Parts: sequence; structure tokens; C-alpha cells
Amino acid sequence: MRKPLAAIASAFILSCAPAFSLAAAPVPSADPAVVAAARDMLAAMKVRDMMTNMLAQMEQRMPVQMRSTMTASINGNPNLDADQKAEQLKKLDEATKAAAVQAHTLFADPTLVDDMIAEMVPLYAETYTLDEIRQLTAFYTSPLGQKMQARAPELMARSMEISQRVMMPRIQKAMAQSHQALGGK
Repeated sequence: MRKPLAAIASAFILSCAPAFSLAAAPVPSADPAVVAAARDMLAAMKVRDMMTNMLAQMEQRMPVQMRSTMTASINGNPNLDADQKAEQLKKLDEATKAAAVQAHTLFADPTLVDDMIAEMVPLYAETYTLDEIRQLTAFYTSPLGQKMQARAPELMARSMEISQRVMMPRIQKAMAQSHQALGGK
């Protein structure tokens, strides 16, 4: 039960947070002035607030999505009789509670957002010039930039819903195919 939950959690996180790069590495040669400007720009973009909100939403949704996906898989398994399905669903309830605790531990870690931002600063520093970063910062502090920031949580939540709506049937189908390939075990 743990391996499928971990697989679903990974798929869910990757589908809901495509901006995260698991292989991001700091750029040691970045100009300190550009790095400082990139930090200022990320602050103007309110990246910390957006990430904190996104992580809170992911924490709430992940156990629900995992349970939904696994319930569909269990109920759709023709190799299980009603009693076996009931037993699997009972185990799933326990696993979902444990996954919720693990998700909370992961997403509530106060260093998580700091670490993600620390990895993002060199990305922006290597992508944009100092002048471009200053222009972006000016935009994000402008009225339109502030409106964009104010609407970002709603847009992100709706984007995540779209992502889930598109991804979950595909994940469920892939899980069912994997389950069948393993002989229904």
C-alpha cells in the first residue's frame, strides 16, 4: 500500500507544481548584484506567500486525491471480492491518515520555502540581466503587478483544479494498467 501511495503523491506533486525543479543547482558564478536584485524581485513577486499558500493547498488536497485514486483502483479490481475490497479500503483509510501526517510534516517545514527560494534566486540571476530584473521588479510593484499578485492564489487554485481534472483520470488509468500487468495483485 505504501508504494502506490508514494507513487500517487509524487505524481500529484509533480502535476500540481510543475515549476519545481528537482535538479536545480545554484549558479556559483552569478553576479552578486544580480543575485541581490533577484531576491528583491522574488520578494516583490510575493513568491514566499504564493509558495506557502500553494503548499497549504497541496497538503489539504493530497490525501483526498490519494484516497480517491486508490479507492477507484480497489473498487475497480475484478480480482478482489467484496470482503477483500472492504479490507483494502480499511487499510487505505489507515494509510491515508498516515499520509496526511507525513504531508503535514513535509509541507509545514519552515525551511521548505526558504530552500525553494534559495534555489530559485540563481535561476532568475542566470536567466535575466540586472536591468531586466529591475524592470520586472518595477512591474511587480506597479498597480497591474499588484493586481496580478492579488489574483495569483485564485488563478493557481483554479489551475491546480484543472491539472487534477486532466491528470487524475490518466493516473487512474495508468495505475489500473500497472495493477493488471502485475497480475491484479
